[in-house]
Amino acid sequence: MKKTCILLAGFLAATPALAAETPAPSICIDPHKDYQALYLSGHDIVAKQTLGKDHRELKLTISCLDLRPEDYFSLSSQFACIGLGDTVIANKIGAGHQACRITHVEPYVAPAAAPAPG
Repeated sequence: MKKTCILLAGFLAATPALAAETPAPSICIDPHKDYQALYLSGHDIVAKQTLGKDHRELKLTISCLDLRPEDYFSLSSQFACIGLGDTVIANKIGAGHQACRITHVEPYVAPAAAPAPG
């Protein structure tokens, strides 16, 4: 009985700490609504919803080859939010297009701006 009371007290003491560690709300980019997707670097693009209140960005790693800043990216999903395995079409100026898949998704955090000299 004493052991049970100690375990219960320990659990109750830890509960507020668990509640404080709630994960941030997920970012949903619905490709059926207005969005923007731009080349970032390597196999990465950054995308954000352009309508509504939530304009947080996602960094999407995709399986397309030879990406360039001038490419136009179309996102496609059968569900409301973009996720792993969804299709991305990279339209290349004068060179057709290529279809590829999203292989990694994470929130995009822009690099901090360098301080001005002086």
